[in-house]
Amino acid sequence: MNQSAALVLFVMSVALILHTYLFYPLLVGLLARGRKRPLPQPDRWPTLTVLLSAYNEEKHIAARLANILAQDYPREKLQVLVGSDGSTDATGTLVRACTDLRVCLFDFLERDGKPSVLKHLVPHATGEILVFTDAATEFAPLALKNLVRHFADPRIGGVGGEIVFYHGEGGATDEGVYWKLETFLRRRESLIDSCLGATGAIYAIRRDLWPDPPANTLVDDFVVPMRVREQGRRFVYDPDALATQRLPSRVAQEMIRRIRIGAGGFQAIGLCWRSLLPWQGFHAFAFWSHKVLRWCVPFFMLAAFAANSFLVPHPFFLVTMMLQLLFYALALVGTLVRRRILLFSAPHYFVVINLALLLGFFRCITGAQRTAWQRTAR
Repeated sequence: MNQSAALVLFVMSVALILHTYLFYPLLVGLLARGRKRPLPQPDRWPTLTVLLSAYNEEKHIAARLANILAQDYPREKLQVLVGSDGSTDATGTLVRACTDLRVCLFDFLERDGKPSVLKHLVPHATGEILVFTDAATEFAPLALKNLVRHFADPRIGGVGGEIVFYHGEGGATDEGVYWKLETFLRRRESLIDSCLGATGAIYAIRRDLWPDPPANTLVDDFVVPMRVREQGRRFVYDPDALATQRLPSRVAQEMIRRIRIGAGGFQAIGLCWRSLLPWQGFHAFAFWSHKVLRWCVPFFMLAAFAANSFLVPHPFFLVTMMLQLLFYALALVGTLVRRRILLFSAPHYFVVINLALLLGFFRCITGAQRTAWQRTAR
């Protein structure tokens, strides 16, 4: 590689990293400034079906059902469908023990993964609105009403809620800089057009917009909202539709989850390619900037480092190489420091999520990522 090519590669790589993590957030912040989304007041509450895929969730399933059934929502308009995805514990037994007639169990003998379970459950849904959630999640009392109120606007096809993470010992919410950025972008993109994807723990769509994604879909909570938008309806975000979820108990478990999400992201590019077409307007620009380029950041990081090594004889690029090495050194220290010191934890987290994306890419292209993943212990 000659120095001219190295310079172009270095500048482009750094510019694309800065675009997805700095310039794009600043732009959507400006575009959404002053915008407010009026909250429609429904003249009636539509019928709902809550769909829940569970695998070996005996620790959570009874409390989860009690939480859903206790929602401040008209009792006669709520249906709960639980798919036990080849569970080998007491999950199915505990669901059967629930005497509320609104709850229906589908006990699948073989494990096929959450997307396959949902494909089997949706045809049995009677609700006008489908609500998707997880077994280890807890809804705030008004979560369902806050989700559903948006459907009074016929332009709205789906709504994503807010997830708040907490430590098992009941410590403070651990959102982190990365999750705060993600939440910031979802809120602003929702005001401008549609947010990109949802949190699988709490989102809803109109039943007639169910896109029936392939059974091998790895990130259904991204693909389903994107395909709702492809049908000409907006997918919006409501921070008042609140759910809580416990953080994984070990860092290694979170890493496995992020690798799966990374693999699913690259798969989603092929599944949602229509949203990348230029005539999709801001939505396409957001998809490229917020997701596709972010998923490619590990490649930009490697390219920037490699290109910088060819430019080191120049004093300026000697400084940039030293800054890169310092950044990775801080990330390494972050693996050893247990206390959350931002100087170390931020570089560490950034490197870890991009390492997960890189590993996810290779799992995606090799077909090594299974749809039915190992559940995350919480």
